[in-house]
Amino acid sequence: MRKENKGMEKRKYWLFVTNDENWKTIKIKSIYGFNDKGKRDLEKLNIRDLVIIYIKGKKIGGIFEIKSLKANPLIKFAEGDYPYKIELKKIIIPKSIMELTEKIINNISIFKGQKRWGTILMGRATKEISKEDYYYIKAILEE
Repeated sequence: MRKENKGMEKRKYWLFVTNDENWKTIKIKSIYGFNDKGKRDLEKLNIRDLVIIYIKGKKIGGIFEIKSLKANPLIKFAEGDYPYKIELKKIIIPKSIMELTEKIINNISIFKGQKRWGTILMGRATKEISKEDYYYIKAILEE
């Protein structure tokens, strides 16, 4: 059984994958949705985990913390049916979406040495990343 208590489990770091349309809902409502296929990913998450929102097309939308593993089921996304939703807390939302340059991509360990790095995220809702990758991206967003 997973714990909802703060600090009980080691904090993890994630890339959550979305598209431009669903990013608008995530940004405004502080919510992320999973479809039936993504339900397995949901089971790996914990309160207080930190999340970087990756928007398809080599972009970063912002950084959030997982606030609750349940969220308002009535909130709808523009594209797709996401019956499983989590509530997020905004940490950093830059004025404009950050484009991922080759320099940035080459400094993120999950992409390092990959000729076709985007395939690592294909068909996935989430990807666990290292603490170092999280803080590298966070530092760029804070500039």
